Amino acid sequence: MSEPNSKPWIWAIYVTLFAAAIPWYLPQEFGQTIWFGFPMWVSISFLATLSIALFTVFVIHFYWGDQE
Repeated sequence: MSEPNSKPWIWAIYVTLFAAAIPWYLPQEFGQTIWFGFPMWVSISFLATLSIALFTVFVIHFYWGDQE
């Protein structure tokens, strides 16, 4: 099993997900749009944060070596 730091694609996905978690890229008029009962930026941030957590579980399960 190889360590995650030897896989550059893992870090590229993390950078993308963290960039999506802070919705600075949305135009000002999207601040009033409601998704799932929350402003759109809150929903996007929550979904990106959930994606980060699930991707971390995936990386730990499949790519993190156990020394035993």
